[in-house]
Amino acid sequence: MKILITGGGGFLSRGMIEPIVAAGHELRLMDVFDLDLPPHECLKGDVTDLDDVRRALTGVDAVIINHMAPRKPDAYETPQVCFQINVTGTANVLHAAAELGIRKIVIISTTGMKPPADYRQWVKTVPLSARSLYGATKACQETLGRQYAEEFGMTVSILRLGYIVDAEAMQDKYGRDISERAPLDCDRRDVGEVARLALERTDTSLDVFPVMSTREAQKMWGSQHTIDRLRWTPRYDFDRLPLPAGA
Repeated sequence: MKILITGGGGFLSRGMIEPIVAAGHELRLMDVFDLDLPPHECLKGDVTDLDDVRRALTGVDAVIINHMAPRKPDAYETPQVCFQINVTGTANVLHAAAELGIRKIVIISTTGMKPPADYRQWVKTVPLSARSLYGATKACQETLGRQYAEEFGMTVSILRLGYIVDAEAMQDKYGRDISERAPLDCDRRDVGEVARLALERTDTSLDVFPVMSTREAQKMWGSQHTIDRLRWTPRYDFDRLPLPAGA
């Protein structure tokens, strides 16, 4: 498959590249900034511009929706910026995909919403209740994914991520060192592998895949569903790190 990743220059997207390409897929990376990530095709474009999105999707077989408003305080103080990028941008991608007959979609979502009291319902509830403007934008993305799955028969996979780190460097996206293991930790290459497996699904449905690399998350946050459904084996379990005191 030829796969478009929106927000292609970000910390997570750069980490997702390795497992996707290793499986034989081709990538096109789209961002609002000029990218230089050879040998991959890079395209400058804005997800809030439908014509840019149509151009980016032309000629691809699948899409990973991974764009996000910058995690700066002013971006989430009011709805204008975060909803325009996160929600309108996602609506544009799904609309253009429907126009072009693209049926395989991954939406990068979050665990940063209010989970149901019964975690067995975690993967059956779309969307979850939001705790913040950021969470509200992700809930809207999930709602859009459900609509397009039902209306156009798309295979839509919602990946609810934990705390994204680089387990080889043991740093998060801000360059901070990781010295303790937390249940929500997930390596960015593990996210890429789940995204690949989700895009390779042959059934047509909406499904939710919690993505955390730790053993603790298999029971606490439902990542066992992802392991069972996609036959995924986390590459990084963070076992070499100690749990926080009192955990």
